[in-house]
Amino acid sequence: MRFTIREGSGPAAVADATMLRALGLPHGGVISVGDTHLRVVGGDVNGPTDLLLPPDLMANAKLRKGASVDAKRVILHPAEVVRFVDHDLEPRVLARALHGSPVSLGDKVTIEAGYFDGTEDIVLEVTEILPEPRGIVGATTRFAKGGEPAPAVPEPPAASSAAPAAPADASSTDEPATPAEPAAPPEPSAPSTAEALLAGLDNEVDLMTGWFSLLATSDNLAASWNMPSVAGMLLEGPNGCGKSELVTEAAKRAGSTITEVDISRVFKPERLLDRLSSAINAPKGPRVIFVDRLEQLTGDDALSTYRTQFIAVLRWFLEEVADKPQVACVFGVETAADLDKSLAKSPLLPRTVSIPPPDLDRRELLFEAAFAQVPGGDDIDYHRLATKSSGFSGADVLAAVLQASSQITGMGESLTTDVAVEAVENTIPSLGSVPLGQITGFGFEKVANMADVKQRLTEAVIWPMTQPERYERLGIEPPKGILLWGPPGTGKTFVVKALAHEAGCAFFAVKGAELLDKYVGESERAVRTVFQRARDAAPSIIFFDEFDALAPVRGSGSSSVSDQVVAALLTEIDGVSDRGQVSVIAATNRKDLIDGALLRAGRFESHIEIGLPVTEARLALLNITDVNLADDVDLQELAERTEGLSFADLAGVLREAALATLRTDETATQVNWASLEQALVLFEDRRGEANTGD
Repeated sequence: MRFTIREGSGPAAVADATMLRALGLPHGGVISVGDTHLRVVGGDVNGPTDLLLPPDLMANAKLRKGASVDAKRVILHPAEVVRFVDHDLEPRVLARALHGSPVSLGDKVTIEAGYFDGTEDIVLEVTEILPEPRGIVGATTRFAKGGEPAPAVPEPPAASSAAPAAPADASSTDEPATPAEPAAPPEPSAPSTAEALLAGLDNEVDLMTGWFSLLATSDNLAASWNMPSVAGMLLEGPNGCGKSELVTEAAKRAGSTITEVDISRVFKPERLLDRLSSAINAPKGPRVIFVDRLEQLTGDDALSTYRTQFIAVLRWFLEEVADKPQVACVFGVETAADLDKSLAKSPLLPRTVSIPPPDLDRRELLFEAAFAQVPGGDDIDYHRLATKSSGFSGADVLAAVLQASSQITGMGESLTTDVAVEAVENTIPSLGSVPLGQITGFGFEKVANMADVKQRLTEAVIWPMTQPERYERLGIEPPKGILLWGPPGTGKTFVVKALAHEAGCAFFAVKGAELLDKYVGESERAVRTVFQRARDAAPSIIFFDEFDALAPVRGSGSSSVSDQVVAALLTEIDGVSDRGQVSVIAATNRKDLIDGALLRAGRFESHIEIGLPVTEARLALLNITDVNLADDVDLQELAERTEGLSFADLAGVLREAALATLRTDETATQVNWASLEQALVLFEDRRGEANTGD
């Protein structure tokens, strides 16, 4: 999320509470800003995107007032060792002053005089943090200064069976112990499938860990704090996208055991009751009961005659879990709408957590994990596979890997990226609940001429997905939005469809008027839905055609609907909701009618004009057209005769000539010059009538 830096005071950063909720920090937390990490709390700010930083934090972040910067929520682990420049403060003073504070390598921290016997505050520079260059100062953190060694970790007491210590004088006859050589750091290994599925889900893991820590630990905090009785939460997301892995990881962090209830072979209410009863009456102790794929029993599409009885059993189960101390449950479902309202809206399930389908980064990690044990898997271009697998679940990724493995085994080939890509293309995405948009079937080879346009689109869309290091080297970000403008029929939509094919993206085409709705809030919801669908199928391209109808200059019409749509578009483009691997392209015939706020730098900043095709461009289209032209057709002359026609007009001329040929000969297979002459005359007559208004 992007903020503007303003000067503030106090020990922590301050941001708008609504923005913090969007970051997943409703009560504040730790964020990364610039070159440092800091604690942020909600408070009063002048603007919703203002971030108030006291001077010391601003200096640590290496930012100045008015700077625009990305802030991301982070989870920092406790630091084992924090080393400062040489100083005279005792470790207990540092521990009291810095407890709970995030620190980063190079930070300068202020120790107030009230923590020690002094009259002035002391500023210390952090020169080392172990094991990572960032962390939280906790109860076990040790402090070092200058070049002295860090205090040793207290060793646990020796076991009773340990050998007695040697006499003091015996040491004089023994060789001094030689310190063991430090072990070499382990080679970086491929991520596990569970790690890949959980990549980018830190917020969800943290949220569920908090709930399990409240409901399913030996401390029994819910009862101690006199909290209302609840059973647990709903977890929604496409199957094969990490629901089980998420619950398992959160339970592990909270110190709870996990019990999964398998309902795949449950066909009668009595069987479901037996399995749920066994889970509830398991040995005592903090535990989480996970019941997945409930849509099979209670959804509208469930093919069961016992649907009502299943719902009754599940409601009983929720009441039992709510009354059971140190026990929580999680109901897994594809979408909350698949559950009966008495379950989905139950006060015993007050929270719903959503898991999105694997995005580009998660799919890349999944392919790396799945190919880790396959010979030759180290040389695979995982990023290319990820861009080719929009809409894949974790199970789909494994299916593609199995397909590639079986191919190289059966044919005696070695594993290559091309073999893996072929396996991906032959695997059908199983996420039917995720709109995948259109997967276009043609690329730039079908786009006549337009070399400059194709190059600029490649730079703005394909390179950020396939070669992001190009931009990182220069310290810039790729454009967020691209505007194509020019006369109608010049190929704006066509070239964007070809771009989607070249990039391996899903393609979401939206006509401007399609999103406008007279009912309050519906148009804004439609805008958010388009972006959400594109995020689910990322990498993807959203293409707004007739953009002037969707986002006209605010205040120019009698209705406020367009103004609200413009505001929703500004919110999405500015990145309040992280768009991920989603490119936004718009097209218009009237750039002057579009609201100026959308056209500035940082939004639709790349304006690409696509004018009427020149002779060379028309000739290029005639050379690649699918219309079968006879030998007597002079393409050069035809290209020159069609001066002033758009690509759509030229395609119309060819279509009219083909129809004229069929009128004279139903068995004809080629369009001759005479039919083209006739079509050109007819087209000129129609255009003349249109220009005179007849």
